[in-house]
Amino acid sequence: MASRAVPTHDDRPTFQEAATDLVSRPAAATGNTLARISLVLGALLILGIVGFVLKIMDVGLNDRSAWGYYVAMVSFMLTTAGGAPMISIAPVLAKANWVRPVMRISQMFSVVGILTAIMSIPLIFILPPLVEDGVWRRSIWFGSPPYTPHLWNTVAIFGLIFIGLALLWASSIPDLAAMRENETGWRQRWARRLAPNFIGTNSQWKSIRMRMGVLSAFYFLFLIFTHILFASDYIHAMVAGYKDAIFPMYHALTSLQAGVASVILASWAIRRWGHLERYIGLEQIWSLAKLELALSLFWFYFFFSAFIIFWYSRTPQTEKIIELFDQGPYLWAFLGTLVFIFILPMWTLMWNFIRVTINGPALIAVFILFGTLLDRIRLSVGAWSTEGINDTFLQVVPNTVWPDLWDIFMFLGMFSGAALLFIGITRFLPVLSIWEIQQSRLISKPGKFMRGNVLIVGKPD
Repeated sequence: MASRAVPTHDDRPTFQEAATDLVSRPAAATGNTLARISLVLGALLILGIVGFVLKIMDVGLNDRSAWGYYVAMVSFMLTTAGGAPMISIAPVLAKANWVRPVMRISQMFSVVGILTAIMSIPLIFILPPLVEDGVWRRSIWFGSPPYTPHLWNTVAIFGLIFIGLALLWASSIPDLAAMRENETGWRQRWARRLAPNFIGTNSQWKSIRMRMGVLSAFYFLFLIFTHILFASDYIHAMVAGYKDAIFPMYHALTSLQAGVASVILASWAIRRWGHLERYIGLEQIWSLAKLELALSLFWFYFFFSAFIIFWYSRTPQTEKIIELFDQGPYLWAFLGTLVFIFILPMWTLMWNFIRVTINGPALIAVFILFGTLLDRIRLSVGAWSTEGINDTFLQVVPNTVWPDLWDIFMFLGMFSGAALLFIGITRFLPVLSIWEIQQSRLISKPGKFMRGNVLIVGKPD
């Protein structure tokens, strides 16, 4: 199989060079710059925690309209950090060789998911029960105990994070074994505890592949399951009379799109400041950009499929829903979502001079993540600002709810905490998978195809 043109001579790093670049050098290169960045991120994380505490002291947990932005933060974290590991799952099913250098980067977002799980705990106390004042509200939990959604959403989110961490550990065992044999100090002790017996026998390699296959399947199922529950209970059921069978899957789809954008941005940053240009090249960024273009078009398909039903039905109920999310108080967020998630990626990534570059897709990834944040704000804040949750349909569209100072603090803490966790895990694991890079080298070689120089990739399995 042929990929983008490459030199005829094999200048790719050997296993020994990869082990040196990805294990020894990063351990010795954590200088003052990284320490200062971590201190700043830690200070902003503390500021976010302070903002959360002051928010509780200011408004309490009973004023649902005051917590819409916090729900949007949890939804955004679930969308980005939860969707990123799918990059190490879906392309592998298609036998894609280009994805190997960025598989570890995508899996490391499972560690960022720990912040999602912690932030989801207060939602247990904020989400109203199914029965209030003897009146049952509409939800997907027909006749269930009042706190059923609280239990199952918690199980789903924590289960997703656990499976993601297990997948990261399973794929890291060979690299941990290399650290066990070549590192010293706490890194060697850490590796010895997580990979004590791996020596590279055939049965051990088969066991790793089996673990990764099973965990990958469960992660995909849990990702969809978690998004369906979260979208249904924390957004859909919070608006009286809101009926949309497509919306839960729309919420899950945007997770795939935002996950690809997160991996593009992280790969670009690691390539740029980690000096790993030999491992993360144009092929990886270009291939991810093609996925991003397809998912941007897919986003519009899901959005329009749901919107057209509301638009043509023209009942008082559907008109209120359109006014709430698309035309009324959150028109600014809807237009931003449409521009940054669909219009801008479509009209830029369709051109080779932007898509087939290193910096172009990374810049578009920033826009997509910003558009995803606006989308989560318009949906979550809009839903949580409504009143009459037990009514037949939405009676009054509320005014725009803008973030207060505590919300801004929590936003800063959320982004800083996510970055701090991602940077932190790079101290414990090689940022790229050494064994995946070596396997890619073993099954591929530069060659000639017609008039061009290409990389010939074998498919042994």
